[in-house]
Amino acid sequence: MADITKAAEKTAETRTAWHPAREAMFNIGTKGGIHMEMKQYPILEFDESRDAVINPSNLIKPIEGCERCVITFFRDAIEKLDSEGKLKQIATFYNETVNLPIYETYVGEKRVHIVQGFVGSAGAAALLEELIAFGFDKFIVCGGAGVLQKDIAVGHLIIPVSAIRDEGASYHYLPPSREVKCDEDAVRTIEEYFIERNIEYIKAKTWTTDACYRETRGKVELRKAEGCVTVDMEAAAFFAVSKFRNVKLGQILYGGDDLSGVEWDSRRWKSREDIRSNLVQIALRICSKL
Repeated sequence: MADITKAAEKTAETRTAWHPAREAMFNIGTKGGIHMEMKQYPILEFDESRDAVINPSNLIKPIEGCERCVITFFRDAIEKLDSEGKLKQIATFYNETVNLPIYETYVGEKRVHIVQGFVGSAGAAALLEELIAFGFDKFIVCGGAGVLQKDIAVGHLIIPVSAIRDEGASYHYLPPSREVKCDEDAVRTIEEYFIERNIEYIKAKTWTTDACYRETRGKVELRKAEGCVTVDMEAAAFFAVSKFRNVKLGQILYGGDDLSGVEWDSRRWKSREDIRSNLVQIALRICSKL
């Protein structure tokens, strides 16, 4: 106990006069010989260990037949499919605030599952982790995003090829970096589907942030300069978790509210039920091809 107290005191002292050169001086050890190097900021302290205190695979029993899954943020589209008798519930994602049913449906002869997404990078990462534990290894995510270019119309489809990591969850799955790429095979599958059917789309970078009420004008301009055309809250986490767990995941966004001008424009994007329903159908078909 005395050693732990001394280490804590030493750490507290250095916080008032931190210098990058000091990082190597502080390796915090445990009984198992595990060492973590303290960084100036906790978010930079990536641990490459694949074993966590709580592992989804220890909590969830795989379900036979779980291979492909669509994650969508459009509850109305799921409810429509359910009301039409096209869905069968096979499991549930449990959370303190909401329980999300996992449904089974078919695209032709292929079984595909669908679940409502959890808003924000932390919830998105946890949902994806549990879906992988169930046995899923092929995913298509579809949802809306704010646009950073005014000429991107409501409903216009965007394939994010990478995401700026302006959130927190991805830093627990991959070493710190400015952005994370989407799976290239998944991007290719989505793009091929769009080209075959003459569906217009944009292939570009997205900006993932946890703080929707801190999308300041300065940050918007900075992200636009980096090549981002959309802003979302989950893509970076989805891409990072899928890379860490070695599963295939692609994403489709549709143009929603407009953040490109001096004033925010909602453009009534949440009321476009037909667009949302059609996008879910597209996502299900593409997922069946992964």
